[in-house]
Amino acid sequence: MSRKNAAAVISGDAAAVAMKVRHPWLVALSVVVSSAISWVLWRWLPGFIDSMNIMLLGYSELLLPAWLHATLQMFFSIYIWGSLFPFILFTILSFLPRKAEREAVSPPFVSIIIPSFNEEANIARCIESALAIDYPEYEVIVVDDGSLDLTLPIIENYNVSCIRLRSNRGKSAAVNLGLERAKGEIVFFTDSDSSLDPMVLRYLTAAFSDPSIGAVAGKVLLKKSDTYLQKMQSIEYLYGQAVVKEAQFRSGYSVSICPGPVTAFRKDVLLRVGGFRTRTLAEDFDVTLELLEHGFQTAYEPRAVAYTSAMTSWRGLKKQRIRWSRGHLQVYRQHRETLFTGRTGLLSLFWLPYALFIGYGSAFLEMVFLAVFPSIVIFSSMPLTFLKYGFVYMLVMECITAMQGMISVLQSGHAKPSLLLATFLTQPYRIFLSYTRIVAFIYEIQNRKTTW
Repeated sequence: MSRKNAAAVISGDAAAVAMKVRHPWLVALSVVVSSAISWVLWRWLPGFIDSMNIMLLGYSELLLPAWLHATLQMFFSIYIWGSLFPFILFTILSFLPRKAEREAVSPPFVSIIIPSFNEEANIARCIESALAIDYPEYEVIVVDDGSLDLTLPIIENYNVSCIRLRSNRGKSAAVNLGLERAKGEIVFFTDSDSSLDPMVLRYLTAAFSDPSIGAVAGKVLLKKSDTYLQKMQSIEYLYGQAVVKEAQFRSGYSVSICPGPVTAFRKDVLLRVGGFRTRTLAEDFDVTLELLEHGFQTAYEPRAVAYTSAMTSWRGLKKQRIRWSRGHLQVYRQHRETLFTGRTGLLSLFWLPYALFIGYGSAFLEMVFLAVFPSIVIFSSMPLTFLKYGFVYMLVMECITAMQGMISVLQSGHAKPSLLLATFLTQPYRIFLSYTRIVAFIYEIQNRKTTW
């Protein structure tokens, strides 16, 4: 497919993709600062809780046993540290200068690959957004993975290459088949329920002037944030990108996950590492680590945007997040020798262990706390004391979670009043995500079958 448009000049933000920022001392400083704050809170939290009890509840008598104080302090400190670290690191890194503007190299031919399965409601918008991209030379390949609805007839209405699988073989098989047929030097993958920004390829391909880059990840935004559930997912996405991905990229020039809706790869590099494998449910995470282990870097370009659909029901979200969490656990198992080894720089030394510990370790602690605390209240001789103490703890944690979400929304540049207000209501959603991680862990132990 041809597009006769002049090559764009990539501005400072996009040029930053090709900027190598390696400052491990900033990571160390962030760890020290966040740990120090957590220790201060651990040390002085009981007195603060007592003061809050007196001020808010008129309760001045401290009756909690020492073991419970210690348990609550440990739980609270872990939560605080996990919340503070990315913010402190990102704040420090945000002061680093960016490279001057530069012109993009000659745009390479790009193959856009869209895997689809039973996506009759979304595939047309996805293809239309791909055909409307502002880029000189590219092709669009849609792989129908044995859809049982009207997905295939809809695909055939457009001037794109269509690959039809007679039976459902899974997403990894679908994208690998598209990869085999691709003619482009660069292959770009998106999901069939996503829509693409017209400039997405220009921003992503500019980074490949650096031969060490194996893949470039873009930013994923949600199409709608109308309901409570959609708002929570939107805040979560913004936090993961405006804070965590930025911190990862600027601290070590690589990100740990190149997302399915908006990532470009060098085709030869992707083939060299074996393409997308079927051994996990998180093929994007798996292939990203494969690239890193082979010595390539994975950059992040926040101006390359894909808009994807948020889950509209709690049941659908639960199924999705259990699948994602199981996939992540599978990837950690497959790449366990990479953890703490330095093979992929700061990602293996810090970011991957951090995500594993905070994502799953804190989920276990939180579920244990929520399971045990009601029993303590019911069977204790001083239930009101426990209730009041627990109320103030939850209030403090809600404020911290709100701060985390609010800064993410503001930093992302996508702030809306309704979204900012929703940051004060994220605790139920966060607890729900912890629950899905625990269920995923149990399912993985049981080796339950899951499909895409």
